[in-house]
Amino acid sequence: MKHIETTNIKEIGIKKVVGYILGALMIAFIIITGVESFKLGLIIIGILFFALAALVLVPHHFLRVTPALKIIIIIILYILLAAMSNPGGVNTKEQVYENSELNQTINLTFGNDNFSIVIHQVQEETKIKVNEKGVVKEVTTSGYFLIITGEIVNLGSEPVNFPFGSLFADVPVLKDSQNRSYSVYGSDIATGQLQPGVSKEFSYFYEIPKDAIELKFIIKDKTDIDKSVDLKR
Repeated sequence: MKHIETTNIKEIGIKKVVGYILGALMIAFIIITGVESFKLGLIIIGILFFALAALVLVPHHFLRVTPALKIIIIIILYILLAAMSNPGGVNTKEQVYENSELNQTINLTFGNDNFSIVIHQVQEETKIKVNEKGVVKEVTTSGYFLIITGEIVNLGSEPVNFPFGSLFADVPVLKDSQNRSYSVYGSDIATGQLQPGVSKEFSYFYEIPKDAIELKFIIKDKTDIDKSVDLKR
């Protein structure tokens, strides 16, 4: 009788297949995060993410831990690296600007309301008059006051109310060539309702030093793109 040799065939169970798939997804996710860290200039953090991805391939018995404990360790290390790459939850995404110039129309969105504005004029003053609790007094500065004047139009079909205290949800700021920001010193804005298609004039006052140049008027609205007006100063 002819002798027939038999060999044992190993079958890969569903549990192992799922484990391989999850491991591959985990490696891919960690590598993608490492690549993003490199793009942000975080070289060391990026290298550590790649090292963590390699750790996924190391069998758990080499680490003398259970499979579940190995996964927990990798997750904890990933969270720590993610926190190191973005300390304090700081947004590392670079802000995008829509640049414009004087007398150029800019469209803005606040909530469900749409507007257009135009910055017409910029003038410098060494002193201005302000109204404090019904008392008008003259204010001077070692730098100068920049008065920005423009007009706004309601692009909707219904009247809308001016927000109290300021025209925009986030009050516009000035920025100069040294990336210094200047907040609003005062404003002259109409109150009440802005009718559709009717323009209203507004003014913002800023106190800035004499060495401030290349000034930009920055407006934030509902969109992710900030509006920047070159004031030619």
